[in-house]
Amino acid sequence: MKIATRTALIYALLTAGILFIFAYVLYFVSENNRKDEFNDRLGYKIIWRAEFIFDADIDDYKLKTLHERNKKMLNEADISVYNSKKELIFTDIKPSSKNPYYLDKLIRTGKDKLIWQRGDRQYMAFRYQFDDDNYYIIGSAVDVTGLAHIREFREDIIIIYIISVLVIFVIGFLFSYYTLKPLKDIILQIRDISEHNLHKRLVVPKAKDEIYELTETFNSTFNRLEKSFSNHRQFVTTISHEFRTPLSTLIAELELAKELNVTLDDYKISIDNALQDATHASQLSSALLDFARASYDVSQISFTDVRLDEILADAKVDLLQKNPDYRIGIHYTDNLADKDESNYDFYGNPYLLQVAFLNLMENACKYSPDKTCRVEIEVQNKTLEIRFIDHGIGIDENDRDKIFDLFFRGTHKNYSKGNGIGLSIVKRIVEMHQGMLSLDSYPNEGSTFRIRFVSEK
Repeated sequence: MKIATRTALIYALLTAGILFIFAYVLYFVSENNRKDEFNDRLGYKIIWRAEFIFDADIDDYKLKTLHERNKKMLNEADISVYNSKKELIFTDIKPSSKNPYYLDKLIRTGKDKLIWQRGDRQYMAFRYQFDDDNYYIIGSAVDVTGLAHIREFREDIIIIYIISVLVIFVIGFLFSYYTLKPLKDIILQIRDISEHNLHKRLVVPKAKDEIYELTETFNSTFNRLEKSFSNHRQFVTTISHEFRTPLSTLIAELELAKELNVTLDDYKISIDNALQDATHASQLSSALLDFARASYDVSQISFTDVRLDEILADAKVDLLQKNPDYRIGIHYTDNLADKDESNYDFYGNPYLLQVAFLNLMENACKYSPDKTCRVEIEVQNKTLEIRFIDHGIGIDENDRDKIFDLFFRGTHKNYSKGNGIGLSIVKRIVEMHQGMLSLDSYPNEGSTFRIRFVSEK
């Protein structure tokens, strides 16, 4: 069931319930008013008949004849008169079998009047004194006119109620359709968007309401999806290109070794070349794996309490194990290490932070003739800054804006082997930890990479 239909149905049911209660109360009040009015008229007619019977010197036959004649023109009350001994002394019609019960009840309770109803006939009993004697009169009548009016009133209420419910349902459906039409338009627009045309966006309404917020949310989501698909396509394309080179070289080297090598030395040279190509492919795959991890959603990465100076030390040890000729020094420029070690506490992912620090240390040593990197760590108020300093070849001004792009290597790409992934990994890791990464570099003077973190303590 569509939302518009369901909303209209629920709205109609709720309104129908309210209308039913209103109609029932209206009918109930009208019926009670009819009964009260008829009881007043019935009491008046019974008293009038009683006075006529006791005061008029007319025999019972003539009284009954006169009563029957009046009943044809007026809604007269039929009465039964009892003496103090509860003996019937006059009646217009055959008394009801319940008369003795209500007569006893009237005498027993000492009330002046009793009212009850059997079917459509209304009954009333009360005491009547004449010549110092007590009499009991029970009168009854049918409110023919009142019942006809109330019956007609009930039928009118039912008809009006049914028509009102139908009208309310139609109005509710039209209102729901009009209210939900922007959602339907959004659905139709979303159906036209696929992975082939992610550039399309929803039309933003002018009114700043919930539909506006929903549309903006969808457009923001599509922006992220488009960026993600674009990065994915670029990533796959670049990976295919980057992996093709070492793999092609490796295959070519092995084919040449199979066809041309004769001596053992020739095979050794071919094996060494193949190992270099395989090592390059392994390093490239490891870098791509680190890049993929750094590209995760922040909510999918576990964070814990760490010490940044300890992670720097671990990154230094790992890098020196792979490259013993590198020289790396870590320096505390604020002299707080011996005073309060908690100054270097941070909340982050230790593996990713170590990958970022190792890449910056390796780049500094790789592009420096002296293979040296100076690491400075400093705490300023709640800001923790780490500087990676080298005195190498530096970075050209034209390359600084692109140096953090994936697979970009710049004008000095022939100086040392690399794959252009390391700095992209560093940038993503720093951003993931709500940090700032900046670069100061001058050709032939060296480079300084600064990372600023805000301390959580």
